[in-house]
Amino acid sequence: MFDLLKVKPQKSLLILITMLSLVLLSACTPHSASGTWVASGDNQANYSKILIHFEPKLEIYAKGSVKPVQYCGWSAISKQKIEMGCMSSDDQKKADKYQLNIINKTNAELIQEGKVIANFKLVDEK
Repeated sequence: MFDLLKVKPQKSLLILITMLSLVLLSACTPHSASGTWVASGDNQANYSKILIHFEPKLEIYAKGSVKPVQYCGWSAISKQKIEMGCMSSDDQKKADKYQLNIINKTNAELIQEGKVIANFKLVDEK
């Protein structure tokens, strides 16, 4: 068994720095959902774009809108899915929940209440 107390102090420090670096590097990679997603066709929600930031926030835009119609927070469910809690920019009392499923590197589907409401293509990775 490896015992850090029996190792020289300089070597212990080097091992500790290496271990911390590995943890920090693995924790700082962006989620596969991060980036700019553009609707790949007409959809019932009338959404045109989703901007998903590295930090857990995102904005949803409607067709013809220059301002976001919804502001959201997100959390990773898995490497291929995020859960989104959104608030309407017009009515902060109205809250919506969505899930974005990454189908492959460049395609995703937006789910609400178990149904696909829009399909998106990744145009700019973060």
